[in-house]
Amino acid sequence: MERDGQRKKDEEFWFEDGTVILVAQAVEFRVFKGVLADHSPVFADMFSLPQPPEAASISCPVVHVTDTPEDLRHMLRVYMPKTDSSPFEPGDPSFDVISATIRLGHKYQIAKLVDHSIRYLKRFYTDDFNSFVKRKAPYGPPAFTAEHAIGVVNLARLVDEHSLLPTALLVCCTLGPEIVKGCKRSDGSREQLTLDDIGLCIGAKAKLTEVCIRNVIRIFNPSESDGCKTASDCRPKLRNVLRKLDKHAGQLSHPNPFISNTSLYGVQLKKSLCSSCWSMVTTRDNRERRHAWFALPALLGITAEGWPGEDGDKVKT
Repeated sequence: MERDGQRKKDEEFWFEDGTVILVAQAVEFRVFKGVLADHSPVFADMFSLPQPPEAASISCPVVHVTDTPEDLRHMLRVYMPKTDSSPFEPGDPSFDVISATIRLGHKYQIAKLVDHSIRYLKRFYTDDFNSFVKRKAPYGPPAFTAEHAIGVVNLARLVDEHSLLPTALLVCCTLGPEIVKGCKRSDGSREQLTLDDIGLCIGAKAKLTEVCIRNVIRIFNPSESDGCKTASDCRPKLRNVLRKLDKHAGQLSHPNPFISNTSLYGVQLKKSLCSSCWSMVTTRDNRERRHAWFALPALLGITAEGWPGEDGDKVKT
Protein backbone atom coordinates (compact mmCIF):
# COMPACT_ATOMS: atom_id res chain seq x y z
CA MET A 1 0.00 0.00 0.00
CA GLU A 2 1.34 3.42 -0.94
CA ARG A 3 1.52 6.09 1.75
CA ASP A 4 1.68 9.80 0.99
CA GLY A 5 2.00 8.91 -2.70
CA GLN A 6 5.63 7.96 -2.14
CA ARG A 7 6.23 5.52 0.70
CA LYS A 8 4.78 2.04 0.89
CA LYS A 9 4.28 -0.54 3.60
CA ASP A 10 6.65 -3.45 3.61
CA GLU A 11 4.79 -6.64 2.76
CA GLU A 12 6.78 -8.77 5.19
CA PHE A 13 7.22 -6.52 8.20
CA TRP A 14 4.05 -4.59 8.86
CA PHE A 15 2.50 -5.55 12.18
CA GLU A 16 -0.78 -3.73 12.84
CA ASP A 17 0.03 -3.74 16.55
CA GLY A 18 3.62 -2.63 15.96
CA THR A 19 4.95 0.18 18.14
CA VAL A 20 7.36 1.95 15.77
CA ILE A 21 7.60 2.61 12.04
CA LEU A 22 11.08 2.40 10.54
CA VAL A 23 11.42 4.15 7.19
CA ALA A 24 14.17 2.81 4.93
CA GLN A 25 14.29 4.73 1.67
CA ALA A 26 10.66 4.61 0.48
CA VAL A 27 9.61 1.56 2.48
CA GLU A 28 7.93 1.55 5.90
CA PHE A 29 8.39 -1.25 8.44
CA ARG A 30 5.97 -1.33 11.36
CA VAL A 31 7.65 -3.39 14.04
CA PHE A 32 8.10 -3.62 17.81
CA LYS A 33 10.49 -1.08 19.26
CA GLY A 34 10.84 -2.95 22.54
CA VAL A 35 12.37 -5.93 20.76
CA LEU A 36 14.89 -3.77 18.90
CA ALA A 37 15.68 -1.59 21.93
CA ASP A 38 16.39 -4.68 24.05
CA HIS A 39 19.09 -5.80 21.62
CA SER A 40 20.45 -2.44 20.44
CA PRO A 41 21.47 0.56 22.56
CA VAL A 42 21.51 2.61 19.36
CA PHE A 43 17.86 1.85 18.64
CA ALA A 44 17.03 2.50 22.29
CA ASP A 45 18.54 5.99 22.00
CA MET A 46 16.83 6.65 18.66
CA PHE A 47 13.42 5.70 20.08
CA SER A 48 13.89 8.07 23.03
CA LEU A 49 14.33 11.14 20.81
CA PRO A 50 11.44 13.63 20.31
CA GLN A 51 9.30 12.73 17.32
CA PRO A 52 8.85 14.96 14.23
CA PRO A 53 5.43 16.54 13.52
CA GLU A 54 4.50 13.83 10.98
CA ALA A 55 4.31 11.29 13.80
CA ALA A 56 1.50 13.18 15.55
CA SER A 57 -1.15 11.80 13.20
CA ILE A 58 0.16 8.23 13.39
CA SER A 59 -0.47 5.84 16.28
CA CYS A 60 3.23 5.04 16.74
CA PRO A 61 6.50 6.95 16.28
CA VAL A 62 8.31 7.16 12.94
CA VAL A 63 12.08 6.72 12.72
CA HIS A 64 14.05 7.19 9.50
CA VAL A 65 17.09 4.98 8.94
CA THR A 66 19.73 5.14 6.22
CA ASP A 67 19.76 1.40 5.53
CA THR A 68 18.39 -0.24 2.41
CA PRO A 69 15.07 -2.09 2.75
CA GLU A 70 16.84 -5.33 1.79
CA ASP A 71 19.40 -5.00 4.58
CA LEU A 72 16.78 -4.06 7.15
CA ARG A 73 14.68 -7.11 6.27
CA HIS A 74 17.64 -9.41 6.81
CA MET A 75 18.15 -8.00 10.29
CA LEU A 76 14.47 -8.03 11.22
CA ARG A 77 14.17 -11.68 10.18
CA VAL A 78 16.54 -12.54 13.00
CA TYR A 79 14.54 -10.80 15.74
CA MET A 80 11.00 -10.92 14.35
CA PRO A 81 10.97 -14.05 12.19
CA LYS A 82 7.83 -14.98 10.31
CA THR A 83 8.89 -18.64 10.47
CA ASP A 84 10.47 -20.86 13.10
CA SER A 85 13.64 -21.33 11.07
CA SER A 86 16.95 -19.80 12.08
CA PRO A 87 18.80 -17.66 9.49
CA PHE A 88 21.96 -19.66 10.26
CA GLU A 89 20.84 -23.26 10.95
CA PRO A 90 20.22 -25.71 9.45
CA GLY A 91 20.33 -24.02 6.06
CA ASP A 92 23.14 -22.01 4.56
CA PRO A 93 22.64 -18.21 4.60
CA SER A 94 23.45 -16.17 1.53
CA PHE A 95 26.22 -13.60 1.42
CA ASP A 96 23.58 -10.84 1.53
CA VAL A 97 22.21 -12.20 4.82
CA ILE A 98 25.64 -12.44 6.45
CA SER A 99 26.73 -9.06 5.09
CA ALA A 100 23.59 -7.29 6.31
CA THR A 101 23.65 -8.85 9.77
CA ILE A 102 27.30 -7.92 10.31
CA ARG A 103 27.05 -4.39 8.92
CA LEU A 104 23.78 -3.52 10.65
CA GLY A 105 24.76 -5.41 13.78
CA HIS A 106 27.94 -3.33 13.91
CA LYS A 107 26.11 -0.10 13.15
CA TYR A 108 23.40 -0.64 15.76
CA GLN A 109 25.75 -2.25 18.31
CA ILE A 110 23.98 -5.62 18.32
CA ALA A 111 27.03 -7.58 19.44
CA LYS A 112 25.44 -11.03 19.49
CA LEU A 113 24.21 -10.66 15.92
CA VAL A 114 27.72 -9.77 14.75
CA ASP A 115 29.23 -12.60 16.79
CA HIS A 116 26.88 -15.23 15.34
CA SER A 117 27.60 -14.09 11.79
CA ILE A 118 31.37 -13.92 12.29
CA ARG A 119 31.34 -17.36 13.89
CA TYR A 120 29.62 -18.72 10.79
CA LEU A 121 32.25 -17.18 8.50
CA LYS A 122 35.06 -18.60 10.63
CA ARG A 123 33.85 -22.11 9.88
CA PHE A 124 34.97 -21.54 6.29
CA TYR A 125 37.55 -18.72 6.37
CA THR A 126 39.45 -20.55 9.06
CA ASP A 127 42.94 -20.46 10.54
CA ASP A 128 42.99 -24.27 10.79
CA PHE A 129 44.99 -25.89 7.99
CA ASN A 130 43.36 -29.31 8.18
CA SER A 131 39.84 -27.88 8.05
CA PHE A 132 40.71 -25.58 5.17
CA VAL A 133 42.32 -28.13 2.84
CA LYS A 134 39.41 -30.55 3.25
CA ARG A 135 37.25 -28.08 1.34
CA LYS A 136 37.36 -27.41 -2.35
CA ALA A 137 38.08 -23.99 -3.82
CA PRO A 138 36.73 -21.35 -3.45
CA TYR A 139 36.41 -22.56 0.18
CA GLY A 140 33.60 -20.22 1.27
CA PRO A 141 30.11 -21.10 2.55
CA PRO A 142 27.91 -23.18 0.22
CA ALA A 143 25.78 -20.20 -0.81
CA PHE A 144 28.81 -17.95 -1.51
CA THR A 145 30.68 -17.53 -4.78
CA ALA A 146 34.41 -16.85 -5.05
CA GLU A 147 33.66 -13.15 -5.61
CA HIS A 148 31.95 -12.96 -2.22
CA ALA A 149 35.41 -13.23 -0.63
CA ILE A 150 35.69 -9.54 -1.56
CA GLY A 151 32.79 -8.80 0.76
CA VAL A 152 34.26 -11.00 3.48
CA VAL A 153 37.47 -8.95 3.39
CA ASN A 154 35.46 -5.75 3.78
CA LEU A 155 33.42 -7.20 6.65
CA ALA A 156 36.59 -8.38 8.40
CA ARG A 157 38.06 -4.89 8.07
CA LEU A 158 34.83 -3.32 9.36
CA VAL A 159 34.72 -5.27 12.61
CA ASP A 160 38.50 -5.81 13.03
CA GLU A 161 38.19 -9.58 12.71
CA HIS A 162 41.59 -10.04 11.09
CA SER A 163 41.62 -13.82 11.45
CA LEU A 164 39.27 -13.93 8.43
CA LEU A 165 41.63 -11.95 6.22
CA PRO A 166 44.29 -14.50 5.19
CA THR A 167 41.95 -17.03 3.58
CA ALA A 168 39.53 -14.40 2.26
CA LEU A 169 42.38 -12.47 0.62
CA LEU A 170 43.79 -15.74 -0.71
CA VAL A 171 40.53 -16.38 -2.55
CA CYS A 172 40.58 -12.79 -3.83
CA CYS A 173 44.05 -13.47 -5.26
CA THR A 174 42.59 -16.28 -7.37
CA LEU A 175 40.08 -13.95 -9.04
CA GLY A 176 40.48 -12.42 -12.47
CA PRO A 177 38.94 -9.06 -13.46
CA GLU A 178 36.29 -9.62 -10.79
CA ILE A 179 38.77 -8.41 -8.20
CA VAL A 180 38.30 -4.90 -9.57
CA LYS A 181 34.62 -5.15 -10.50
CA GLY A 182 33.60 -6.63 -7.17
CA CYS A 183 30.42 -8.58 -6.50
CA LYS A 184 26.84 -7.41 -6.76
CA ARG A 185 24.50 -7.31 -3.78
CA SER A 186 20.81 -8.13 -4.03
CA ASP A 187 19.94 -4.43 -3.73
CA GLY A 188 22.00 -3.65 -6.85
CA SER A 189 24.96 -2.05 -5.06
CA ARG A 190 28.46 -3.42 -5.57
CA GLU A 191 30.88 -4.77 -3.00
CA GLN A 192 34.43 -3.78 -3.95
CA LEU A 193 37.85 -4.01 -2.37
CA THR A 194 39.61 -0.85 -1.32
CA LEU A 195 42.51 0.23 -3.52
CA ASP A 196 44.90 -0.78 -0.73
CA ASP A 197 43.52 -4.32 -0.64
CA ILE A 198 43.58 -4.59 -4.43
CA GLY A 199 47.25 -3.60 -4.21
CA LEU A 200 47.85 -6.27 -1.56
CA CYS A 201 46.32 -8.92 -3.80
CA ILE A 202 48.34 -7.87 -6.85
CA GLY A 203 51.56 -8.06 -4.85
CA ALA A 204 50.63 -11.31 -3.13
CA LYS A 205 49.54 -13.09 -6.30
CA ALA A 206 53.11 -13.17 -7.64
CA LYS A 207 54.49 -14.40 -4.30
CA LEU A 208 51.86 -17.13 -3.98
CA THR A 209 52.49 -18.31 -7.54
CA GLU A 210 56.21 -18.47 -6.79
CA VAL A 211 55.46 -20.66 -3.76
CA CYS A 212 53.32 -22.98 -5.90
CA ILE A 213 56.13 -23.50 -8.41
CA ARG A 214 58.73 -23.99 -5.68
CA ASN A 215 56.52 -26.53 -3.92
CA VAL A 216 56.26 -28.70 -7.04
CA ILE A 217 60.04 -28.68 -7.48
CA ARG A 218 60.56 -29.67 -3.84
CA ILE A 219 57.83 -32.30 -3.75
CA PHE A 220 59.07 -34.14 -6.83
CA ASN A 221 62.77 -33.79 -6.08
CA PRO A 222 64.29 -36.88 -7.75
CA SER A 223 65.73 -38.41 -4.60
CA GLU A 224 64.23 -41.71 -3.55
CA SER A 225 62.98 -42.46 -0.04
CA ASP A 226 65.15 -44.13 2.60
CA GLY A 227 63.03 -47.24 2.41
CA CYS A 228 63.07 -47.51 -1.38
CA LYS A 229 64.07 -50.93 -2.72
CA THR A 230 63.83 -49.92 -6.38
CA ALA A 231 65.79 -46.67 -6.59
CA SER A 232 66.78 -47.33 -10.19
CA ASP A 233 63.07 -47.24 -11.11
CA CYS A 234 61.74 -44.56 -8.76
CA ARG A 235 64.47 -41.93 -9.21
CA PRO A 236 64.03 -41.52 -13.00
CA LYS A 237 60.25 -41.46 -12.64
CA LEU A 238 60.46 -38.57 -10.19
CA ARG A 239 62.95 -36.83 -12.47
CA ASN A 240 60.55 -37.32 -15.36
CA VAL A 241 57.84 -35.39 -13.50
CA LEU A 242 60.12 -32.35 -13.35
CA ARG A 243 61.10 -32.71 -16.99
CA LYS A 244 57.47 -32.62 -18.09
CA LEU A 245 56.36 -29.65 -15.99
CA ASP A 246 56.18 -27.49 -19.10
CA LYS A 247 53.11 -29.50 -20.11
CA HIS A 248 51.42 -28.44 -16.87
CA ALA A 249 52.29 -24.74 -16.98
CA GLY A 250 48.66 -23.73 -16.46
CA GLN A 251 48.36 -25.90 -13.38
CA LEU A 252 51.65 -24.60 -12.02
CA SER A 253 51.10 -20.87 -12.47
CA HIS A 254 48.28 -20.33 -10.00
CA PRO A 255 48.26 -18.46 -6.67
CA ASN A 256 46.86 -21.22 -4.46
CA PRO A 257 49.62 -23.22 -2.74
CA PHE A 258 47.09 -25.32 -0.82
CA ILE A 259 45.96 -27.45 -3.74
CA SER A 260 47.60 -30.83 -3.36
CA ASN A 261 50.18 -31.44 -6.05
CA THR A 262 49.78 -35.18 -5.61
CA SER A 263 46.23 -34.83 -6.90
CA LEU A 264 47.45 -32.83 -9.91
CA TYR A 265 50.37 -35.04 -10.89
CA GLY A 266 50.08 -38.18 -8.82
CA VAL A 267 47.44 -40.49 -10.30
CA GLN A 268 49.79 -42.20 -12.71
CA LEU A 269 52.86 -41.60 -10.57
CA LYS A 270 51.33 -43.41 -7.60
CA LYS A 271 51.07 -46.57 -9.69
CA SER A 272 54.65 -46.35 -10.91
CA LEU A 273 56.46 -45.54 -7.63
CA CYS A 274 57.07 -47.95 -4.79
CA SER A 275 54.87 -47.44 -1.72
CA SER A 276 57.76 -45.94 0.25
CA CYS A 277 58.53 -43.29 -2.38
CA TRP A 278 54.87 -42.46 -2.84
CA SER A 279 54.52 -41.99 0.91
CA MET A 280 57.56 -39.70 0.77
CA VAL A 281 55.94 -37.61 -1.99
CA THR A 282 52.68 -37.21 -0.06
CA THR A 283 54.60 -36.28 3.09
CA ARG A 284 56.54 -33.63 1.17
CA ASP A 285 53.32 -32.31 -0.34
CA ASN A 286 51.68 -31.94 3.06
CA ARG A 287 54.82 -30.39 4.56
CA GLU A 288 55.17 -27.73 1.86
CA ARG A 289 51.50 -26.80 2.03
CA ARG A 290 51.76 -26.44 5.81
CA HIS A 291 54.83 -24.21 5.45
CA ALA A 292 52.84 -22.02 3.07
CA TRP A 293 49.94 -21.94 5.53
CA PHE A 294 52.07 -20.67 8.38
CA ALA A 295 53.57 -18.05 6.05
CA LEU A 296 50.26 -17.00 4.46
CA PRO A 297 49.79 -13.66 6.31
CA ALA A 298 53.38 -12.66 5.48
CA LEU A 299 52.91 -13.65 1.83
CA LEU A 300 49.83 -11.43 1.75
CA GLY A 301 51.61 -8.56 3.46
CA ILE A 302 49.33 -8.50 6.50
CA THR A 303 49.43 -9.31 10.20
CA ALA A 304 46.79 -11.72 11.47
CA GLU A 305 46.63 -12.00 15.24
CA GLY A 306 46.04 -15.57 16.33
CA TRP A 307 47.34 -17.12 13.11
CA PRO A 308 49.26 -20.35 13.84
CA GLY A 309 53.04 -20.36 13.55
CA GLU A 310 55.50 -23.11 12.69
CA ASP A 311 56.06 -23.78 16.40
CA GLY A 312 52.35 -24.09 17.12
CA ASP A 313 52.12 -20.72 18.85
CA LYS A 314 49.56 -18.16 17.80
CA VAL A 315 50.76 -14.87 16.35
CA LYS A 316 50.32 -11.92 18.71
CA THR A 317 50.22 -8.24 17.79
